[in-house]
This record gives sequence, C-alpha cells and structure tokens, in this order.
Amino acid sequence: MTIKSKKPVIKLSRRKVLKAGGMGILGIIASSSTGMLGLQKVSAANIHSNLKKLRIGDFNPNYAAQWSWRLAQGLGYMEEVGIMDFEVFLTDEYIPGLIGGSLDITHGDTSEFFGAGKASGLSIKMINLYRDKEWWIMGVRKGINTFDDLRGGKITGGGLGGRNTWIMRQILKANGLDPDKDVEMVPMKGGSDGRMKALIAEVVDGASVFPRHESRIVESGGKFISAELTNAPQEGFGAMGAWLDKNDDAAHAFVHADLRARQWLFDPKNKSKAYKIMRDYGYDVPPEFEAMYQTEINQIAKDGGWADSKTMDDFVKSLQATGALPKDIRWQDYVELKYLWAAQKALGLPNRPAYI
Repeated sequence: MTIKSKKPVIKLSRRKVLKAGGMGILGIIASSSTGMLGLQKVSAANIHSNLKKLRIGDFNPNYAAQWSWRLAQGLGYMEEVGIMDFEVFLTDEYIPGLIGGSLDITHGDTSEFFGAGKASGLSIKMINLYRDKEWWIMGVRKGINTFDDLRGGKITGGGLGGRNTWIMRQILKANGLDPDKDVEMVPMKGGSDGRMKALIAEVVDGASVFPRHESRIVESGGKFISAELTNAPQEGFGAMGAWLDKNDDAAHAFVHADLRARQWLFDPKNKSKAYKIMRDYGYDVPPEFEAMYQTEINQIAKDGGWADSKTMDDFVKSLQATGALPKDIRWQDYVELKYLWAAQKALGLPNRPAYI
C-alpha cells in the first residue's frame, strides 16, 4: 500500500472546474434498465477487477471518512475481487484529479460531483453514497450557555461557502439570531478537528463539530448547544464516465467489496477489530472516539444508497439554497447506480433507491 499526502497531478483546478459555467452535457443517464443490465451481468461469484491497483482520492484524512474501503482492504474483501492495492491521495482537489486522470475513484461531496459535472460539461458520475445522514451540531466554548450569549461572537463552519457554514447559519436562525448581523461568520481551515481545537482554545465562540468531539469540548468547559441528526445524502464515491466505461469490472469489484465491509462494520461485535484495523493502517483513533462508535456509523449509508428520488431532490434544493449548485441542475445526469444495484443484489440487500 502506498499513501501519498501530496496532491495528485492535475490539469485543471477545482475552482476553475466549478466556475467554468459551461452547460453540462448529458452523460450516460442511470436508469432502471441500465441498472437491471448490471444486475444480470454481475453476481458475487464472478466479480473480478480488471485492475489490480486503484488510485483512490479522499479529501478527509479522518478514519471515519475512510472506514468502508479501508476495512474492505484490511478484511481481504478487496483482494478477493482482484484489487490488490491502493495508491491513496489525500487532497481537496479530487475533482481535478479525476478529470486529469490522476485518480480512478474518489470519495467526495455529492455537491462536488454534481456541481463539477454540470459546470465542466464532463461525464462525472457518483456511483454510491458513503454518508446518507449528517449531524447538525454547534459546539460552543466555555462560558457560552445560551444562543443569546453568542451575540457578537465568532462562529465557524470551515469555508464560508461550505455546507457546514450553511448549517451553522440555519441553527442560528432557528434560535433567534441573524447570522449576518448578530455574529461574525469566520472561515477556518483544518477540518472538524481543527474547529474543535479552535473552540477549546476560545479562538471562536461556536463551531460546526461532530459527535466524537463532545468529550473533549465538555472537558474544556464547553458543550453542544444544538445537535440533530438529519437525512442528507451528502458524500459518496465517484469516477469519470469514461473511466467507468473502460473499467466496468473494477468499478463493480470496488463497490461490492466496499459495501460488504459496511455490513461487517455495522455488526457491533466487530467494533474492536474495526478500530484495530484502522489503527494498523496508521489512523489516529483516540480511545474516547471508540465510545462514539454507534453515533459515527449512524451517518454511514449501510447499503450505499438513499431512500428515493425525493430524498435527493430535497438535498439538492438545500444545496441550491446555499449557491453550491445551480438552479437548473438535473442530478440524475451525474449518477450511475448499476454498480450499487449489482452489489446490493449480490449481498442480498434490496435495491435502494429502487429507481432514479
């Protein structure tokens, strides 16, 4: 296994891709007929990748973001379907990595796959979901007890145009504060762990964090002032349509092994081994994070899908409200689910969504 923290060689920056403004061309639209073709061709017995090594991208170095495919590798599921190794790129520029040919498959935000596909006019396909729920959590520093105490304070959700900042704004509005007048929304790099540290250091007064951060925030005298788990098909895996056409077997193999590992992960008796595998790969898993096992996996799409078209429609509308996606986007153009449906069938799971 090779791990690279440097960015992949790319031909186009993500900013240029997302701001290109071109009309998206229609890629190969996933349909129930396409999916059924995939189901007829693929079974658990004949899945075998045409590629022995995959170049995979991920924007988040946290163990919880890479659980499924890493466990599939550690448990031998990837090897069973012919994927012997990964070259891993940790990068925010995963969309340009796909476009430039430096990445085969990447974990990324749903909004990035859809938005880049629309803006660039290229066939970029999301092939399954990773997280189908999201926590709307605002952590606050020591001394903040009510939302009114946040007046005049600094709030961060990371990037100002990102979804976490939008969530912070919604929480503030729901609790009587105007995010444009009553507080200062500040940008911050470093992901959710960085925001937790800033909160503990009292650099900010409120921040978007995750359940695993609660114990450290409480130890510092702070707390979660708001916490709610909501349906949101927010993250998944994606690839270029052209790559999928050339490497259909590899895509089937990856999704199958990844989904198989998720079934294993959701069995509580495997909790200790799951954390050991991730630590063996070098991931930082503080002991207190283990107490959040059930809370962490509750965000993961166990079957790799989402309930129905309305679920994705509603999520896309929320992204359009932030300006993250254009109003005229048709998300179905940037999804290819035949790999997911085949894996679900092979593993004895119902197809979800049943159609798009």
